[in-house]
Amino acid sequence: MSTSTPTTKVRTLRGPSRVLLRLHRRILWAAGAVAVAAIVCMIAVAILADRAVADLAGTGCTLSSLTEACFQPARNYTDRMLALSRLLGYAGLALIALPTLVGAFVAGPMTAREWETGSIKLSWTQSAPPSAWLTARLAVLAVPVVGGIVVLSAVLTWSRSRLAYPFPALWEDGSAFGATGTVPVASALLALALGSLAGLLLRRTVPALAVALLASGLVTVVLGQVRDHLWPVVKATYPLKGDYPLPKWAYAVEEGFLTTGGDRLPTDICTSPTREFEDCLAGHDVALNYVDYHPASHYWPLQLVETGILLALAALAVFAAFRVLRRLHG
Repeated sequence: MSTSTPTTKVRTLRGPSRVLLRLHRRILWAAGAVAVAAIVCMIAVAILADRAVADLAGTGCTLSSLTEACFQPARNYTDRMLALSRLLGYAGLALIALPTLVGAFVAGPMTAREWETGSIKLSWTQSAPPSAWLTARLAVLAVPVVGGIVVLSAVLTWSRSRLAYPFPALWEDGSAFGATGTVPVASALLALALGSLAGLLLRRTVPALAVALLASGLVTVVLGQVRDHLWPVVKATYPLKGDYPLPKWAYAVEEGFLTTGGDRLPTDICTSPTREFEDCLAGHDVALNYVDYHPASHYWPLQLVETGILLALAALAVFAAFRVLRRLHG
């Protein structure tokens, strides 16, 4: 009687995916090391922010204390929190720029360079079809990039939540909105698609890299400029000497004066001293103040609309890349 030991087959990456990982393993390891270092730094910032709060509380002082003995501890606390807030602001800007760099990497070393060296011909003589060659470059890199950005964004969001008054984490801040939520992931996918398309169209490393940088960066800048208009604002009016109506954490998009006829005037239309200021308002038939704003509850609608735009552009770029590949392969 004989017994056989069942064997378990371990599935490993094969074909273009395996070759791609082996070819660029040093760059991928280096990128992973940089991501880990960034995570450690952001965690350290959060720990230092908690320590600053504890140190101020240990003195028995607050920022509103009027005793002379509390002036220096309050100043030290403010200086420390300002420095930490700036560090996280730089981290947010770096995370916003990261997808653009990813797109340039795909366009240059991973796509266009193979045309310059002629190694693309060898790749296409293998059993895998050309479409698998492009799919590998999109999918294999998308997994670590998306995973890394999700982790970096989550750690950044958590670290920003540790900042306390007088430098709270504002959701609409330019260095935060594009680095948190779903937008950074969608930006990375678009950068991958644009990088592949640029590499296939130009087939030269430096020009493809430059075009991918320009295209991804342009999309980031344009969306940042029109972001306030991606979701309807809340419109509010209030008396000329009334209380400002914005709720906590709301973001004012536009404000000014409203005439009795409903026309809008800018806030700087009257800049004279008090008596002349009132006469100026009366001369312009000003009746009310107005303000258009996004409350904090608009964070996710704005995020999802911008994410949808980015994903739609990414889908178009991927479609175009495969069409170009089909034309090149014949």
